[in-house]
Amino acid sequence: MQNMSIFIENLNKQLELDLSCISQKNSVVYKYQQRTACYYEIILQLKSFVLNYSFSDLNEEIHFFKEIKPRFMSEFLYNKKVFQILISKPIGNYDVLLNYYENYLKQITWFFNTHQEFYQYYRLNSTYSDAIFFVRQKDELFFLTDASVNNFEPAFSSSHDFLVARIMSNDKLEEFLKAEIAAISAKNEIPHVDISQNLNLEWTDSKSDLIELIYALIAKGSINKGNCDIRQLAHFFELTFNVKLQDIYRTFQDIKIRSVQTKFIDSLKASFLKKIDEDFQ
Repeated sequence: MQNMSIFIENLNKQLELDLSCISQKNSVVYKYQQRTACYYEIILQLKSFVLNYSFSDLNEEIHFFKEIKPRFMSEFLYNKKVFQILISKPIGNYDVLLNYYENYLKQITWFFNTHQEFYQYYRLNSTYSDAIFFVRQKDELFFLTDASVNNFEPAFSSSHDFLVARIMSNDKLEEFLKAEIAAISAKNEIPHVDISQNLNLEWTDSKSDLIELIYALIAKGSINKGNCDIRQLAHFFELTFNVKLQDIYRTFQDIKIRSVQTKFIDSLKASFLKKIDEDFQ
């Protein structure tokens, strides 16, 4: 029987060759369509191999369902979703396209909220439940998640490998959507004044602190009576404080799962109260 590592190495070589041919195509839509088909064939080969393979031990099985299968599956899911987004993209102005892409970002947020507990487990690189999440459970069907039921095949599925693939796919999809939004925003050519050149201000706390503040202002409705887009406000702070904010949506998800969600806002309150006390002395 062929060694797992050798099989995966050969699979990666085949994949690299196939993708290099696809990248030469001119049509973006065609590229994602072909990449989807390519990863589908790779997964079929992976499935065929595993159905006839005996894992050497529990650790190898966990590694396969936690690392190897989700990596290939996530690329299939990502390319398939981008292909669907591109072929269904409406013809319209800035607001129509913005709403279209933002709806997909909301779906990513919904997925996070639905699977928040496992999301935290995965992001923190936890391992204490790996033997449950990433080992095939033939007799314990209650461990299956809604996502894994759609992917259910006992010999080629654990209860949570599909969730990992969805998380990885959503990470890439979020970046794609943000890039598309940035592109249509640039085409919209909304004039602005680069005030950072005049004020010479620099943000010296962490970027996550600034993102926490931005989301708090949006949640409070402090700007334009609540009629303010998160990207507009983030861009304003970038210009004002000479800072580049990347992955604001991802950072917000991380803020939601940390032990102290309002760390920066709490520190602002403490510093403000301290200032008041000092002025009274």
